Amino acid sequence: MNDRKRALVVALVGLCGWLFARPSSAQPSAPLPLRFERNVGQFAAPVRYLARGRSYALFLTDRGATLTLQRANAPGSESELVRMRLAGAAPVAPRGVSAFAARSNYFGGRDAASWHTDVENYARVRYESVLPGVDIEYYGAEGRELEYDFFLAAGVRPSVLAIEFEGVSRIALRADGSARLQLHGGSDLLEHAPVAYQVRAGERVPVPVRYALRGGKLGFDVGDYDAHLPLVIDPVLSYASYFGGSSYDEALGIAADAAGNTYLVGYTASTLFPTSSPVQSSHGGGAYDAFVVKLDPSGTNLVYSTYLGGSGADLAYAVACDALGHAYVTGLTSSTNFPLAAALQTSLGGGQDAFVTKLTPNGAALAYSTYLGGALDDYARGIAVSAAGAAYLVGTTFSANFPKALALQASRGGTQDAFVSQLSPAGTALVYSTFLGGAGNEYGNAIALDDAGSAYLVGSTTSADFPTSNARQPGHAGGGTDAFLSKLNAAGSAFVYSTYLGGSASEEALGVSAALGTPVVVGSTSSSNFPLAFAKQPVAGGNNRTDAFITRFDPSGTSFVYSTYLGGTGNDSATAVVSDGSGNAYVVGQTDSSDLPLESPLEGQGSYRGAGDAFIAAVIPSGARFAYTSYLGGSAEDRGTAIALGPGSTHVLGNTRSTNLPKVNSIIGALVGVQDGFVLKLPSIAAVAAPALSGPWPVLLPLLLVCVGLALLSARRSARYRSER
Repeated sequence: MNDRKRALVVALVGLCGWLFARPSSAQPSAPLPLRFERNVGQFAAPVRYLARGRSYALFLTDRGATLTLQRANAPGSESELVRMRLAGAAPVAPRGVSAFAARSNYFGGRDAASWHTDVENYARVRYESVLPGVDIEYYGAEGRELEYDFFLAAGVRPSVLAIEFEGVSRIALRADGSARLQLHGGSDLLEHAPVAYQVRAGERVPVPVRYALRGGKLGFDVGDYDAHLPLVIDPVLSYASYFGGSSYDEALGIAADAAGNTYLVGYTASTLFPTSSPVQSSHGGGAYDAFVVKLDPSGTNLVYSTYLGGSGADLAYAVACDALGHAYVTGLTSSTNFPLAAALQTSLGGGQDAFVTKLTPNGAALAYSTYLGGALDDYARGIAVSAAGAAYLVGTTFSANFPKALALQASRGGTQDAFVSQLSPAGTALVYSTFLGGAGNEYGNAIALDDAGSAYLVGSTTSADFPTSNARQPGHAGGGTDAFLSKLNAAGSAFVYSTYLGGSASEEALGVSAALGTPVVVGSTSSSNFPLAFAKQPVAGGNNRTDAFITRFDPSGTSFVYSTYLGGTGNDSATAVVSDGSGNAYVVGQTDSSDLPLESPLEGQGSYRGAGDAFIAAVIPSGARFAYTSYLGGSAEDRGTAIALGPGSTHVLGNTRSTNLPKVNSIIGALVGVQDGFVLKLPSIAAVAAPALSGPWPVLLPLLLVCVGLALLSARRSARYRSER
């Protein structure tokens, strides 16, 4: 059966999928097979096996198969059900075939008695003797169609096969040999033209076959064949509805370890999110669950992909990793039953708390997982990890009783403050934890560490009395908000320096890096007098618009190495930055400027193309030159959200609504959902001779495109963001 005809790729609506791309000289890798999980109590009792595809789940029971199909733009309904069974078939318990080495683990909630570990996964599931002399086998590949084969023993006539469908209003046979199944909700299922064959003398011999309708059931008409030999009939089923999705997923954080593995986090509203060797295989039941994905260095294999959440809303904003391959994830949770392990704080303190979760390198267990919060709302936006495995968080708290330890600032200054907390490597104690803020409002957005263990944190403040020390800018410059940068010593007991950063309008710092002890801060500014030094772009690009800013401080924090605008006449914002050991800074962001200043742009990305593009930039240590500045996008909306460094490479994360985002040798060449995530792997400046990045896309080594099926409109994203703040 290894030479069975495989289906062509069909993108499926509403769920996350992985699209791997390689240089033009390489061949695309085969897709990952569907994983059929045996039910050991994690699903409802009638289910024997479950498989999750992209936009569907398949439940196999003794009486047949049930497809749960993700629907699009369907008020009050997220999915449609289609039941399939062979007419006259006897109930048969299916069995798994071709076991995977990887197993699934379920750690939903805090009751260990309800956890299920070491659950078997199979590539195929087979029903034997459903009719006399007839077997059925289900299989497929993630991101491709579901396949199922009928095996007919010698002498069994194909006319005995008639497939019954529930949830289908009409079946139409098409001129190309396929069958179109119209669902009650208006979506379609497509049964591709079937294939039949027999094996003679070790070779597969095709047999003519076509669909036939028999009393509302789907059967087969078979041409000449040898009735003395077994016969195999191979239909291929795909979900063919491309009109959006009522649930959505969003990827927000990225990390890369020294071995070249890539870590992605975000949140999902989908109950059908594809998982692989998960620590939590099912959605926890709230509006959103966090998700964590780890890919191996080749980008062609999932180490794991898992939900993380309880019965409330759970969102992962950031991820970091250590040298051993542990993932440290943070964000917010409103779940009273968020999965915990060796928890520092065992109960939800308020309406929502920050959480910190450390996963083992294979994703099979939680090394620790804890709430962190007080009586009101708290959330973490950034995380960093020391060489010893201590996790550092930055975020925002409304709680006067937020957990503290050796606090530099023991009391909340205003309605909401930023916070910074260091957890011990075991996650069981706070090394330090402190408020950071004045009488106004603060938001903590990002954090980075240097080799000495000092923490650099950035955000925004409206306070005239924000705590400063050895400041480059000691006072609030006016306007709505100023950015801030604070450096704490390794003990967290004092500021090395703490400073405002802003002009007479509004600023927000969104990202920070700390290589060589010379932090680079990025964000957005609407000030025409933003503090500058040795600026590559000394004048703001827009009038009453926002520009990105990129500012590198010297080690003392009292002077700039450089500080510059980056923007055109539209709105521009830098969302994240990372620096290498030479001091080169890599920046990602978003722009709606058609005249963004470019340097050696990527091929085909030298002009603005849509309703908003992502952008990427690489700045040499002095700031005197950009090795490259480029748009990154297609004809619709694209946004850059996060960035990380791997061995000799830069990983850029973002989101796209474009059907024509540049790709290289992608297995799936089209937009999967209304909005998808993307990740590009590019060489670092040190790995190539700048400005060699102006070459074609194959030179840039795009590694993969991560599709996360986003269907959230911009207004809803903005409203949700405001509510979180």
